[in-house]
Amino acid sequence: MGAAQGNGNGALKWNVDGTMKEYYLPGANIINDGTTVQYGVNNKYYLMNHDTTDYQDASNFEKLQVAGQTLITTIALNGASCGCNVNFFLVNMPAETPGEYGDYYCDANCVGGNCCAEFDLAEMNNQALQITNHNCYGYPTKSSCDGNGDPVMRFVPPEFGPGSDTIDTTQPFNYSLTFHQNIYGDGDPNNNLVAYARVWQHDTAVVKSFGGQGSALNSQWQNLADGMVLVVDYWESGSMQWLDGTGCGYGYEEQCGGELADVGNWKLISNDQEDAADCPSQGSCKCDWFNPDTMATADDGSECWCRCGGCKVSPLVPRCSWSGYTPSWATGAAPAGAGAAPAPAPPATTADTATTIACKVGDTVTCPNSTAECAGNQCCPNGDTCPSASSNFTGCSKKRLATCSGSSSTAAPSPAPAPAPLLDCQGESFIDCWNFFTAPDPTEGDVVYVSKDEALELGLYQVNDGVVLLNSTVGQWTPVKSIRLESKERFSEGHLFLIDIKHMPAGLGTWPAWWSYGPDWPNNGEIDTIETVNVENIVQTTLHTSYGCNMDIPGIINPDCNAESGHEGCQVEGPNNSGGAAFNDQGGGVYATQWTSEGIKIWMWPRSQIPQDITAGEPDSLTWGEPYVFFPFGANCPSTHFQDQVLTINTDFCGDWAGEVSPWDSKAECDGFVQDPNNIPKIQGYWQINYVKVFAA
Repeated sequence: MGAAQGNGNGALKWNVDGTMKEYYLPGANIINDGTTVQYGVNNKYYLMNHDTTDYQDASNFEKLQVAGQTLITTIALNGASCGCNVNFFLVNMPAETPGEYGDYYCDANCVGGNCCAEFDLAEMNNQALQITNHNCYGYPTKSSCDGNGDPVMRFVPPEFGPGSDTIDTTQPFNYSLTFHQNIYGDGDPNNNLVAYARVWQHDTAVVKSFGGQGSALNSQWQNLADGMVLVVDYWESGSMQWLDGTGCGYGYEEQCGGELADVGNWKLISNDQEDAADCPSQGSCKCDWFNPDTMATADDGSECWCRCGGCKVSPLVPRCSWSGYTPSWATGAAPAGAGAAPAPAPPATTADTATTIACKVGDTVTCPNSTAECAGNQCCPNGDTCPSASSNFTGCSKKRLATCSGSSSTAAPSPAPAPAPLLDCQGESFIDCWNFFTAPDPTEGDVVYVSKDEALELGLYQVNDGVVLLNSTVGQWTPVKSIRLESKERFSEGHLFLIDIKHMPAGLGTWPAWWSYGPDWPNNGEIDTIETVNVENIVQTTLHTSYGCNMDIPGIINPDCNAESGHEGCQVEGPNNSGGAAFNDQGGGVYATQWTSEGIKIWMWPRSQIPQDITAGEPDSLTWGEPYVFFPFGANCPSTHFQDQVLTINTDFCGDWAGEVSPWDSKAECDGFVQDPNNIPKIQGYWQINYVKVFAA
């Protein structure tokens, strides 16, 4: 819909580099002495530099130039939940034509008929907050603009949501987005733009970033530097799961309650703003050490971060608990230069007064005020810095109480513990990871997927000597009863999925798969790591997406991943003996699927070649060599095609693939074969699985 009309001129106060300015959101309800926008469902406003609703004239808009700037607000969602979308974003208004709503609006999804570049600063409800870049390449059209967006940044439960220990969205919270320009020289190809998002509440915070070299964000850089129009909007939908599915769930129609939301205390601060009163340089902490390329995303709790990170990129500082030092922005007071009192000088650093003990850097030593041991750059259980950490290590929440003298009296350092899997499904607890899918088979297979209770009653699900069996009932003159498992958790990019398979289904009529998919298929993608049919001994590995994903890579059979142009997807063949009876004859093996912002990589090893780090439970993909397939993200396929994946294991029979290829003349012929008791010896319709594990990638 177009801009909402209402009472008042919508005068809104902004703090711009310490100077209070007044802009306008015509028709908006402005509260709290002109500092806060209060808006509800179907409210939409555009930021103007004076009180006017003439949206045709570009000079009437207040275009925010955010490159090299930090935008800061305070947000109260007031219960706006599943199905609601409270948002503010930037677009290249005005469009050339009035469009459907007559207000010259445009965005990357061409709502109202006009297309243009868009940057979503925040789309949110109390279950999620998402930041999305939408480029338009060349003249803006439906085909040249990226409606899905790339890159995307999300804050979701458990770090963000009602009752969260980090960001409790039932209470007001603070938000900032810093656009940091890394400029190495005029025209230098390494120049890049990075966006640092920070959401904080009281003394807790979450900081994330996207962009950098090779990122699609760089294609938006010029628009963000030249200036874009701020749109304040609120809309609802029964299918908002692309935003809030992690917290709200999937498979039902959402209902937004329409609660009014408040967004206020708007600030736009230059990243190079610095004031001596807010940036003390005392003791051994000198502010010229600060490196925004590396430190801006890593609050280490150190006093140097508090003193120097606070003045260089102040909105990114989650906590400055040293007595007497509180940056003015953190208290809501005016920044230095706008009437704020200088901050008192902080105390001397702990490093100046730390106790010296006999050890060397890296030695195993006893933690201060504790009986626990630590070694080198580690933190003690109570947050103290290990005494044998290097002098520049600042990764712990507490300051250093002791340091090494240089003479060692202890043994060599112990290695840091290996990261634990985020999901570990094996043995008797394997069943706890999964839901049993019981709906009709979407691919029209000759199969009935059974419930957990029925699977246990029929003996289709068993655990024998730690190995999980997923079996089926072929040869019963009825459709085959089988198992389809779907993970109770959904996963986003930044994960590594491992499956150790002792035996996979094989034989005529079988169609086993190890795969994942997102909600609202195919809009959030599908990753098929393992699929094989009938007597094939090589798996097919395939991606399925919505429009706009192409993979012109070595070995590709079909580069177009768009499922809406047919279900073929973009697929490659796996290694020899990667599936079927040949895979089973070699004792099975391990598949690894790594999903990061760079793309999707997949490896497979037969039993005798599984890397030692995987066997030891410490997977390190940097040691594995090249994957058998790498699906890269970028302009060819934005990473946003893949979201909120459910891991899935199933055994299908016949259907749209296995029943329509050689040796069958029809699906009916295949169905008859798998139902015939005489063919039971010819069909190995079962999985044997040692484990499924998920690690951070």
